Amino acid sequence: MKEILKSISKRTLFNILIFLQVLFSILYFFSTTISMQAVINSNISANSELDSNPKRTLHMLIQNEDSKYFSKFKEELLNTNLVNGLTGWRNSDSTPDTHVIGDTEEDFDSVELAKGCENLKKINVATGRYFTEADFRKENATGSKSKPFLMILGSEFANNQNLKVGDSYHDVNDKYYKVVGILEPNSKWFYQTVSEGMIMVIDNAVMVAYVNDPENPIMHYYSILNDNVNSDDAIYKINKIAKKYNIVVEAKTISTELNETYSESVSQDISWVIFSLIILVFVTIGTSILIVSHMYMRKNEIGIRMACGYSFKKVLLLLWGEFLVVAILAFISALLISYISCSGGKEIMSSAYYISSFHLSYGIVLIGIGIFLLMCIPSLLVLVFKLRKVQPKDLIGGK
Repeated sequence: MKEILKSISKRTLFNILIFLQVLFSILYFFSTTISMQAVINSNISANSELDSNPKRTLHMLIQNEDSKYFSKFKEELLNTNLVNGLTGWRNSDSTPDTHVIGDTEEDFDSVELAKGCENLKKINVATGRYFTEADFRKENATGSKSKPFLMILGSEFANNQNLKVGDSYHDVNDKYYKVVGILEPNSKWFYQTVSEGMIMVIDNAVMVAYVNDPENPIMHYYSILNDNVNSDDAIYKINKIAKKYNIVVEAKTISTELNETYSESVSQDISWVIFSLIILVFVTIGTSILIVSHMYMRKNEIGIRMACGYSFKKVLLLLWGEFLVVAILAFISALLISYISCSGGKEIMSSAYYISSFHLSYGIVLIGIGIFLLMCIPSLLVLVFKLRKVQPKDLIGGK
């Protein structure tokens, strides 16, 4: 190994070129396969985390909730008996300048849940209770000392801040909050929308009962279709009601959204994966040609080594070793860069994090190892073939 490293150090420029070729081709392959994996995993996560039937759950993107007619739209929609309620949530973070809970001096993440969210995904409360229907009414939760906003804490957040059920606090705006429950460890919720498939781990975050606030609209609403209601008919009638009140709404079932996103993303990502494989083929060919050319430039050195007693096998192992050491270092570097850039599958927010589908999985690593070995084999074989064809007289006068 010492001799191999010494030989590599004498040919820095050549080995840097090999290193960069392998590094960037493998790195690009990892990035495309991670992107493909993210599409598949997001689809799986959304379906597995959602407790309601995705084929019977509507997602409504309402772009002008602040319209004065929104309340009338909502009232008529609920009176049609098409859906079982209208719910949603807002992801946000709170700063110490506005919200101080316990001894925290850093931003913390919060999820404001509207009435009915528990029908989409079960929320497990370890201590205390979940929000009741009265908690979401504006007349019951004004933020005053007698009518505080209610919240449920993540288990880690409650433990770190030494908070328990029944504790209250007020922020710098003199709004009061009261703890009514503490979640079970490893509790999760959706980050942004269901169809995006990003799952937020809220152990170090808080849930707050959402009270209708026109200045902070939800925008993304969800409804579960009532029994015997056809999804296409429901969407048609929802659009008709929205048009009546000049509400801009885009309604789809979650299953339709997931299928559309999946089909579109997969078709794009497959093209990039194929392109990355083509790049790997060209890099493999280019590396083999480069190594053979470099070997011929070293004929004089090889001849001297053989004259000093080096066997064909020992010379071959030296050339193999030089290439493999540089190639393996490039592969390991690509692995580390890919892992670090994907944050190990976790995207940190303020205090909590969400499980990202963009991560370097064991499956991708194994595929990468297989691709890497296939890349190396042609270069190793061509060295054997070309070195066998070299005659002692060819080594005289080599460069």
